Amino acid sequence: MNKIRFKVCKNVFLPKGFSTKGLRIGVSLLLSFCWLHVAKGQIIYATALNSNGEKVIFKINLSDCGAACPITPFSPNIAGADFVLLPGGNHLHIDDNGIRRLEPPPSVQIVWQTSNSLQYQSGQLAPNGLVYLAGPAGLGTLNPANNVIAFIGAWPSNIFQVGDIYYINGVLYGTALDDNFNTVIIQINTNDPSQSTIVGPFIGPTDEEGGVWNGVPGLIFADASHTIYFYNPQDGTTVTICDIDTNYSILSLSSPPAGLPEYPCMPACTTNAGTLPQAGPYNTCTNATLTFPPATGTVLDANDLLRYILFSNPSDTAGSIVATSNTPSFAFAPPMQTGVTYYIASMAGDNLNGNVDLADPCLDFSNALQVVWRPIPAVTFSAANPNVCAGACTTVTANFTGTAPFTLTYTSPAAGTVTQTFSGSTGTFQVCTLPGSPPGGVVVQATKVVDGLCTCE
Repeated sequence: MNKIRFKVCKNVFLPKGFSTKGLRIGVSLLLSFCWLHVAKGQIIYATALNSNGEKVIFKINLSDCGAACPITPFSPNIAGADFVLLPGGNHLHIDDNGIRRLEPPPSVQIVWQTSNSLQYQSGQLAPNGLVYLAGPAGLGTLNPANNVIAFIGAWPSNIFQVGDIYYINGVLYGTALDDNFNTVIIQINTNDPSQSTIVGPFIGPTDEEGGVWNGVPGLIFADASHTIYFYNPQDGTTVTICDIDTNYSILSLSSPPAGLPEYPCMPACTTNAGTLPQAGPYNTCTNATLTFPPATGTVLDANDLLRYILFSNPSDTAGSIVATSNTPSFAFAPPMQTGVTYYIASMAGDNLNGNVDLADPCLDFSNALQVVWRPIPAVTFSAANPNVCAGACTTVTANFTGTAPFTLTYTSPAAGTVTQTFSGSTGTFQVCTLPGSPPGGVVVQATKVVDGLCTCE
């Protein structure tokens, strides 16, 4: 009797939910309250979108909009719906992609984030230190002390949607759509949002913030344009304050809390990480090197480096870098995992001990391409009867891991080298011994396994 031994081979959205871009206020606000929220020092901050779809935070001096300037680099972490400046300098960003808390400018690094299952679209810092959140489902709060979000309650049945929210004389108000899709102002009951009431009609603005212009309390708004307007509730008039850079559309406005320092303008940056030629998504085997075309159109100053990065989170590029390379290539190595979508990009910034300084205010990233590392296939053999007489045959079962179909090449003393294809992850084949074979081991050895993506040999 001969025993068989086997060897195995092993691997551009609309802000606030209902933008009214291009509309102007055409009716008086039918309210009889005082506006006490003052834009500190006439400085207001805005998130803005450029013609390339990139988002940035602007500082705007309402007395001189020509001096408006970015205070952060472009970042996908900046929200497309609303943002709120918090005491201490963190800024909260709200959109359909989630709710994110970022470090103080100029940083746009995420320090905390969560999903936005209730689709909150706007926020407002309250005198009690909470941030009120408004969306189609109703009103909620976020506690900046512990990042706990709590849902308070739904809107009344005659309110379809609430856009921006803002404080007036210590009372929370919001721009909303009623059940006839008319734009209205509601007074929000923060204890029971279902008891909120419509207090007047309103045509127009999103991206609103209470403030003062020329000594008059009123409403500062942008309405998704590059122009900032002021609405005077005393006489129902609207005036244009100024334009910022016409290459931008303002998405949201936020006034700085008391005591928050004025943020400086970003330096004029020439650093450009360039563009990676469109390719992929790459499916690269773990036993191969991923090589891709180098970045084009790069611009580096005297102290800059260009590096290539592999990262895991397109919403936090710098914070999720897994590997860095001097050349446009990567080899699989821990902590990379198979089956996970990673991204590759070029990165440019100041030289810091031979690496790119991630704190460089002019740090720049290229577009990103996707890559998934694929495991090399493997096979294991088993036989129902491993004891075979000389000149007899037995059935061997091959169990594959990888992506079907599989092509197996194996050797045995009787058949020599055999190549066979299997459509699924399990298959069988016959192995025979030579007539007159002496007792002892007979080796059936897998020499090559090819699956739908990779090769093991």
